[in-house]
Amino acid sequence: MTARIALIGHPVAHSRSPDMMAAAFRALGLDAAYERRDTPPGSLDATLAALWDDGYLGANVTVPWKAAVRDALASVDELARRCGAVNTLVRAADGFHGINTDAPGFNRALAEAGVALAGQRVVVIGAGGAARAVVIAAEMAGAERVTVLARDATRARALGTAAAAFGAGEAQAAVADATLLVQATPCGMTGGPPGEAVVAAVGLARCAPGALAVDLVYAPRETVWMRAASAAGLRVLDGVGVGMLVHQGAEAFERWFGGKAPVAVMRAAVAR
Repeated sequence: MTARIALIGHPVAHSRSPDMMAAAFRALGLDAAYERRDTPPGSLDATLAALWDDGYLGANVTVPWKAAVRDALASVDELARRCGAVNTLVRAADGFHGINTDAPGFNRALAEAGVALAGQRVVVIGAGGAARAVVIAAEMAGAERVTVLARDATRARALGTAAAAFGAGEAQAAVADATLLVQATPCGMTGGPPGEAVVAAVGLARCAPGALAVDLVYAPRETVWMRAASAAGLRVLDGVGVGMLVHQGAEAFERWFGGKAPVAVMRAAVAR
């Protein structure tokens, strides 16, 4: 019987996860299918019920449902509770169990690129599920300081760390002192909001020379954020968005199937 897995979010047409997972299934000879399930506002509960009734093994969860899905699940693990977001569902006896693979995925992507989070002064742009995962990963790895910037300072403070609204004095000081800036919004993503507004709001010209900038958006490969950071004299670490996608997907794969994920195969599929 074919093992069925879904990607739920809105939008999902741009996602490379289906290609990545299909390549992993082929490489290991698994009888499995990975399907996009566009889930617009108002349809989350119906989508989850349909996945359960149809016997799905699990699902990945993306924008805008990573936080909201928690209340609809049978259980949520400790890391997902701490992150305040779920990005992976695993079928259990009493319902879907929610986990978060974004935080370890981000840590592994940076480590793979030779960058340690320990001791970094991190600025995270955004206050959604991906930003929460980065905050937790940085705190767990021993970052010196983590500051979250967003349009709404109240939402940013909900992540449990230092926070400020774009343009505030605290935001400007944090950017000027940062050693690592992480763009964790969908801005600049193919099919998503434009990236120019985030670039203008952060003020990359304030950054110290040598600061490192990364973008969690993986499509397109070179984003507005990355081009602006390079133009401002920052070091730009290419491929972190792809690396995070691959590593969070590999961890989800291993939870669904119990075996080791073919990471190299998955990365090649995303690169194509």
